[in-house]
Amino acid sequence: MASRSSKKEFRTSVILTETQFKQVRELAREHDVSIAWVLRQAVDRYLAIQGSKGRDAVEQAPGASE
Repeated sequence: MASRSSKKEFRTSVILTETQFKQVRELAREHDVSIAWVLRQAVDRYLAIQGSKGRDAVEQAPGASE
């Protein structure tokens, strides 16, 4: 994975359920990292697993035109 400082970064907001937030927060605490770091890792892993299939799924997802 490339260094964060080597690429342009974008800020975004997500809405999590209470359960999702608590689980992400707990993971962050257990590993002494930020919640943002946990979410970036999750996105990176999702994209790596999905590959081009992920693009198709995103295009078909509700609200994908936003």
